[in-house]
Amino acid sequence: MQHERPPFATISGTTLQLGARDTIAIYVWNELSWVARFRNGRGELSDAATWFRVHAGLLRSGRVGPVATIDTVETLSPEMTERIAQLHQDMDARRALRPRSSTTSGALRRICAHMASTLSAWSARATHRPG
Repeated sequence: MQHERPPFATISGTTLQLGARDTIAIYVWNELSWVARFRNGRGELSDAATWFRVHAGLLRSGRVGPVATIDTVETLSPEMTERIAQLHQDMDARRALRPRSSTTSGALRRICAHMASTLSAWSARATHRPG
C-alpha cells in the first residue's frame, strides 16, 4: 500500500548559495531529509544522509566542492521549492520506468541462462561421442 505524499508546498528548509552557479537546498519533505544541489543549471537530488556522507571531507575543510565557501544562507523561496518539486517528479518518473527495464533484464537473464545450458549440453554430447 502506498501512502499519500504531502504537497510540495510543505517543504521546509534552507538554501545555501555557494557561488554564482552552485546552490544547495537542504530540506525536509515527506518526513525525510533531502539535499538538492543545482550546479551550472543541472539539479541533483539525494537523501541527506548519503549526501553528507559523500561530502563530509569537503564540509570539514570549509569547502563544498571545487568552488568556494557559502556566500548566503536563506529560507527556501517559492521558486526553489518549484525546482525541488520538479526534481522529485523527475525521480518518480524514472522510478516508474524501472520495473519495465528490470522485467526486460530478467527476460534477458533467462535467455542467457537457457543459451548457456543448451551450449553446455551440446558440448557434453560432442565430448562423449563414440569415435
